[in-house]
Amino acid sequence: MTQLMSFLDDHADQLIDFTSRLVATPSPNLPGDERAVANVVTEELQRLGLNGAEVVSKDPHRPNILFRLKGTEPGPTLMYCGHSDTKPVGDPSNWNTDPFTPTILDGKMYGLGTTDMKAAVAAMVYATAAVAQTQDRRAGDLLLVINADEERTMDYGSGFLAEEYGIQADVALLGEPSGIDGPEFEFLHIVSRGLSCFTIRVQGTQMHSSLTDRLPSENANLLLARLLHWLQSELKLSYQPHPLCPSPTINLAVKLDGGVGYGVCPGVAEFQSDIRTLPGMTRDQLEADVQRCLDSFRQQNPSAQIAFEFEKPPLDWFPPTEVPPDHPLIEVLLHAADAVLGFRPQISAFPGGSDAKNFQAVAGIPTIPSFGPGWLPLAHGPNECVGVDAIVQAARIYALTAARYLA
Repeated sequence: MTQLMSFLDDHADQLIDFTSRLVATPSPNLPGDERAVANVVTEELQRLGLNGAEVVSKDPHRPNILFRLKGTEPGPTLMYCGHSDTKPVGDPSNWNTDPFTPTILDGKMYGLGTTDMKAAVAAMVYATAAVAQTQDRRAGDLLLVINADEERTMDYGSGFLAEEYGIQADVALLGEPSGIDGPEFEFLHIVSRGLSCFTIRVQGTQMHSSLTDRLPSENANLLLARLLHWLQSELKLSYQPHPLCPSPTINLAVKLDGGVGYGVCPGVAEFQSDIRTLPGMTRDQLEADVQRCLDSFRQQNPSAQIAFEFEKPPLDWFPPTEVPPDHPLIEVLLHAADAVLGFRPQISAFPGGSDAKNFQAVAGIPTIPSFGPGWLPLAHGPNECVGVDAIVQAARIYALTAARYLA
């Protein structure tokens, strides 16, 4: 522990500078091109003496970086993983600072991707370098993975690694931000909720709007409004409450579209919805629950024409995942966090989806979806930031965890 902490103390300024360079290298998804930020990572690995990283990709614009720190003897493979892409900036006028100019104010670094999750990527790189400097026995390998395309389809990142590359490990930790409404590192999330996205479309009567009081007509937008109100009150999903996450989250009408404009009675209207699912839920049962609610609306509105369709894969169904709370890595993480932070984070469920969808559900690697610096509510929004001290604390926790788990 002394060796690890000494290395990270000596390199703390370099770690913060590396985080800044990652943030200053745009990698928004969409459009999706992680080449520049991947170059920053590989150059830093080489500078730290971590030579031999492998760059693999389904598309040259979407590189994934893998570095294996071999153990001194056989044992399990511990995988640390962070994604290199970010969400798009959105409206720059909503930012108080330039989103691509990392700015430190009041102990926090502001910039796009600071909390989600370039700070964690930097911390994992430096934790790996710290572990590599020690002469301790390591019964097993530390596999560092910096993947592309988490923020969109995952097809070029964890999907490619799980389905085509054939990635293997015994357990994985993702560095997604774990603060929500308290301090950074507030929670250790062991459940990754799933996601299901779908569209509901209604048909009306497209016609000249001057005649809607004289001829039979159905305003598709008004029909849509009635249907939305019905679903809000009547949609009941089938699930077993989870001790860490009591219920799924239903988000109706995250996007609406309908009508042509002045002079036209709307003939078609639709809305998109997403549902955050719990372990044990299935796509078929979710579809049956929604169709049952739509059928009850049809009984009250016999003339209503309603269509329901899932989004194309993978947005139709991201399976939820979980790691059992008694998994050995969890206790090691909690112990390391207590040693560095002075408290043990609360075990909880990650509200969103994550790359655990592929690493665990496809590749079969038990994947802890979130334990990293930053605050989840700041992700995907303006004025994203991460605590500067938390970046160094994350590196310490990751290094200590790896050393103890592989001991």
